Amino acid sequence: MPSSHIARGVLVALCLAVPVSTAQDFAGGPFEWMGASWMLRRDNVLSAITDTNVVDVRTGEIREGVTIACWGDEIEVVDAGIELTGAQTVDGSGLWIIPGLIDLHAHVMPPSMFFPDMKPPEETLGILLDHGVTTIRALPLFSESAGAWSGRINAGLLRGPTIIPASGIFEQVPQRTSVGYGDAEVARSWVAREALLGTRWIKIYNAIDEPSLIAIADEAARHGMRICGHAEGVPPLRAAELGQATIEHTIDIPYSCLREGTEEPAYEDFYDKVTWGWKHFDEAKGEVLLQAFREHGTGWVPTLVVTDAIARVGHDGATPPDEETVAEIMDSLRAAARLAVEQHRAGGLIGLGTDFPVDGVLPGISAHRELELLVTAGGATPLEALQIATLGSATILGHDSILGAVEPGMLANLVALRANPLEDITNTRDIAFVVHEGRVHRLGDGDAGR
Repeated sequence: MPSSHIARGVLVALCLAVPVSTAQDFAGGPFEWMGASWMLRRDNVLSAITDTNVVDVRTGEIREGVTIACWGDEIEVVDAGIELTGAQTVDGSGLWIIPGLIDLHAHVMPPSMFFPDMKPPEETLGILLDHGVTTIRALPLFSESAGAWSGRINAGLLRGPTIIPASGIFEQVPQRTSVGYGDAEVARSWVAREALLGTRWIKIYNAIDEPSLIAIADEAARHGMRICGHAEGVPPLRAAELGQATIEHTIDIPYSCLREGTEEPAYEDFYDKVTWGWKHFDEAKGEVLLQAFREHGTGWVPTLVVTDAIARVGHDGATPPDEETVAEIMDSLRAAARLAVEQHRAGGLIGLGTDFPVDGVLPGISAHRELELLVTAGGATPLEALQIATLGSATILGHDSILGAVEPGMLANLVALRANPLEDITNTRDIAFVVHEGRVHRLGDGDAGR
């Protein structure tokens, strides 16, 4: 077996030091006796998808009549004319295979006073997988929980995507959603603690000043961690210069690019804040900002579905907007979406994120709505939208060598669709089955949009 397969993914054998006398405890469960130890069953382990159509998200080419052969959790061959003997196969005829979707802004938490309607994490993780989301950057998420869920997913005991853990929110002053707060020295200690817990991303929120961000960036670099979050306390351009790897949402972008002589007003309500900045956005300043993002390798995760949901259901319990305000909110969404697509075309890093479960944003299906908004509001082609949701998001994570494409050497994270997504981006909702690290899920269960 190639050495690259020895220690990665869910298909590594799980050996348990369990006496034979406890066999009844495992009978009928996810383990089988292999003569010396209990091993995880592999009854849903993929060997190959045969005679299918592969969407090359790099070029837009559709390769027909192709077989995708996998060794464990990794794609080995993507080619036509392969003959397989004795392999476990899935018939892919009449299907289109795309890489698994990546959600860079996901909140997986138990129900709480802030999100009382949140489903239990175990259910949410399964819903994400049902909708073809095979990787999430979870923020905020307590690292202890992330490790527990990831371990169960990797062992095949829980259905869910790969979890890239981020810290809880850090700010200088406590807010209702803050997990950590304090000055620059406290921020430095917070980062070190999160590194010890295995966190890979530090999330910052609105109440952050430049000294604190400098301390966070310095300590994060020492531990090989990266920073994501809002850009209100430190504006987006300066945040990029200081090393913030991703800017989340659209609301902070226009306020750093206002036309000369424009003074930011006192807002009547949150809806006014959502729309005012884009009404006074200076496109030349916007290009300077996006160029800086490209120079510093800063990603932007616009979460267009959040703005879309604000227009539909309101925000944080407030009265839903009236018809005139809805129109203004949707104008702001279109402006942000067009800017994101322009940045993608210029070679910048744009990622897909949803921010579920904020009001009106549901896990899984919202990733497909984000794809749709990139096309309908931003003017992206279906291919460009798919690139953002796969290769772009994988590059932001720093895992584009194993995620984001259907190619040899990549993890076997695949979504099988019943219709061509390059003809209509909403075809990503018509899912036949999902493959996560070589395991087949939701075979024949129907449309993800239901």
